[in-house]
Amino acid sequence: MGTAAAPTDCRSSTLSSTSFSTSCAEPAGTSRHPTSTSNRIFIGTSSRPFENHRKGQRSHVRAAYARPSARPTRPRRQGEFLQQQNRLSTSALFGYGIAVPPVMYSYVLILIMYLKYAAEDLGASPAAVGTVFLIAKLWDAVTDPAVGNFSDNTRSRHGRRRPWLYSSAPLLAVFGVMLWVPPAGLEGNGLIAWIAVAVFGFYTAYTVFEVPHLALGAELSFNGAERNRIFAARQFLKVIGLLIAGVVGASIVEEGGRDATRTMVLIVATLTILLVWSGTSRLPPERADFQGRGGGNPLKGLSDVLRNRHARLLLLVMFIDAIGTGGIGALTPFVLDHVVGRSDLLGAMLGVNMVATLIGIPLWLRLGRRFEKRRLLLIAMFGSAIGYGSVSLVSEGAWWVIAVSGCIAGLSSSCPNVLGYTLKAEIVDVDEHMTGERKEGQYFAGWSFVSKLGAGIMIGLVGWALEWSGFDGQAEVQTEFVKTTMIVLMGGFPLVCFAVGALLFSRFDLTEAEHARIRAELDARAAADTARA
Repeated sequence: MGTAAAPTDCRSSTLSSTSFSTSCAEPAGTSRHPTSTSNRIFIGTSSRPFENHRKGQRSHVRAAYARPSARPTRPRRQGEFLQQQNRLSTSALFGYGIAVPPVMYSYVLILIMYLKYAAEDLGASPAAVGTVFLIAKLWDAVTDPAVGNFSDNTRSRHGRRRPWLYSSAPLLAVFGVMLWVPPAGLEGNGLIAWIAVAVFGFYTAYTVFEVPHLALGAELSFNGAERNRIFAARQFLKVIGLLIAGVVGASIVEEGGRDATRTMVLIVATLTILLVWSGTSRLPPERADFQGRGGGNPLKGLSDVLRNRHARLLLLVMFIDAIGTGGIGALTPFVLDHVVGRSDLLGAMLGVNMVATLIGIPLWLRLGRRFEKRRLLLIAMFGSAIGYGSVSLVSEGAWWVIAVSGCIAGLSSSCPNVLGYTLKAEIVDVDEHMTGERKEGQYFAGWSFVSKLGAGIMIGLVGWALEWSGFDGQAEVQTEFVKTTMIVLMGGFPLVCFAVGALLFSRFDLTEAEHARIRAELDARAAADTARA
């Protein structure tokens, strides 16, 4: 791991009246530790540390951050950054992660199964449905930055993010049911219109949940190791939701028909509301000092994101990678059914991929303690290129190719979903260093948008390509041209996209040592502000 260069000495006369620890001026070569200055939460200027929080939150703060026993504690004094000595408790960590599985279950089931379900069970045109998904992703160009900016600038006694998370749950539930359970007898243009409203509503609700939730994760800690732990917990529970969707949900949609699908989505809708609300309520109070620092003007916020060269490069890489993987989920049931001839293995193949993803979480988390994130992410990108690209070798009866591909791709994909989010949080710290603002929402909205746009473009391309190649949803056997089209889109296309993305990402130059220096300077600025207050 990188080491911090020596920042400005915090023992200057400017800061002498504060109780800010001189550890913010660690000498060069000092190794970073989960309790470094970069992991402190600024609470306020009162000599009573929780005076700036509501009375009822005091015991909740103590419970939400587990205090390690390795070091003796000392009284917390004026301007203290409390999280220096604390890390998120297991209960709060679970609360942050448990909101994700039902949301991701619905999201990935739509991604994997809906195009096939709409074409074969509902009788909708695959080209029309693909077009709806593409336009919905273009709609994200409005909703993603809007939600990011609004959540950054929300002022509430519950914080900036919680109101959005609480409101997202019923919206996800309603539009999820609407999408899978259209009125009986609805067909033609009426059916497409119904699907369009449901898709737009669901994706908007997903943005209302996903952007503030990721932004909140970046705010729970400033320490790299603890951020890795927070996003690893999120990814682990997220993959549990994906695994259940791939193994159970996909089988229900594939084999159970419309009645079984209706029952399933009603259960998932109920769980979405319960788990999002209960999980969010377990989290510690949000940082009061972040309110009012969201940047205000959304156009200026967008300009700041694009001006940040680290964010700009990552936006491009994520967009290219998303185009590569965007059609894989939708194509998997088609390839297993019409190329391999083993549609009965859909759940098992998705399960293999998800189990490999779960195994990859502790692997990358452990490697992240020893090696720099940039290098590990680059390795993971080439691994994804190999994993997804191996689908090009599939043929009739060769289900093992899909299994091997799923293993390699699953292991590789865990890295950006654990270490990658920590890297994004560090890019937000760079923005604060440049602008003095905390715009997690706008940054994560930008990254979320390009990912969804890339996926939407690819899903639209898949729908058009299937119809152009002559795919017949009612035919049991497809032509060789249709099969080849499926293989190229699911194997060759991702191989090229990930290879190009990896070459571009090799230019990313925000090192861990540089981030540590920036983080120390930000802590010193906050301490100086505390002294003057």
